[in-house]
Amino acid sequence: MKLLKTGKVLVTVLILSYIYNTFNQDQYQFSSVAHTMSGVFSQSNIFKIGIMILLVPVNWALESLKWMYLARTAVNINFREAFRSTLTGLALGVAVPAQIGDTIGRVASLKSSRRLTSIGAALVSNGIQFYVAIAAGFAGLLFMHDQLTLNHEWLYILQYFLVFLLILGVLTGIFRKKLIHFNTRRKWSRNLSTYLKVIGEYSAYDLLLALLLGSFRYIIFLLQFILSLSLFSLGLSFETLIAPTALLLLAKTLIPALNTIGDLGIRGIIILWVFESYHLPDESLIAATLIIWIINILGPLMAGLIMIWKYNWKFN
Repeated sequence: MKLLKTGKVLVTVLILSYIYNTFNQDQYQFSSVAHTMSGVFSQSNIFKIGIMILLVPVNWALESLKWMYLARTAVNINFREAFRSTLTGLALGVAVPAQIGDTIGRVASLKSSRRLTSIGAALVSNGIQFYVAIAAGFAGLLFMHDQLTLNHEWLYILQYFLVFLLILGVLTGIFRKKLIHFNTRRKWSRNLSTYLKVIGEYSAYDLLLALLLGSFRYIIFLLQFILSLSLFSLGLSFETLIAPTALLLLAKTLIPALNTIGDLGIRGIIILWVFESYHLPDESLIAATLIIWIINILGPLMAGLIMIWKYNWKFN
């Protein structure tokens, strides 16, 4: 019990440090960004801001539905438990990078004694969201190929790498059944294979439904980001903003270190690079990123932190 409380204290410190560092990064020139942000809270933007806020619970509800549907192959959970474990995973994902914290948070917060069998479900849920971001980002990269200030050789390498990931995702879906019959003599890998076998139990319909939910969630997040950019009267149409925003989300997906070295800081650097050819004000771009982070991440993150302390975890 003492070890568990120590772990919760450590996670809390890491999360609060992450939030503190987010608001104290030099590259933001925070005073100018804050001044830029203050101008968007006008009556003309109330409708857009209202939509962005209303889409937050929809965004995380879709993720929770996807997680609940996939987890039910291993453990029987309802939507409330799925929503709680999703937010717990979000909070722990800040402390531990590369989706490891998210997976631990989701699985450990479940009440079922068979919670460890849902590890495979958590990997599938995150993997599907990863795949959607890769597919949309690849389309955005193709659309903006000639506008990016990056060596063409590196652009082609990135495109080939994305194609490889897309093909790998398809092959994993096709040959998932082989995981059910995967056996090994080593104890640690035998235990791991037990947790991963749930992946092979999904039907094509299961994966298609999860992919659909993941796509809807991605569209909502994309819409939120575009609405945030539109608050600053950048002079770009909705259609024009789709490709660079998809490319921004692709960069966030491919860099797992974002969670530890400052998700918002790196995303701010990336958005300046993606929109460089449009010659837009840096403060407006970074302010749009900050607004999205506050609305879509900070609120659910604090809710997840509360749930970490409210509920007991068991690791038997």
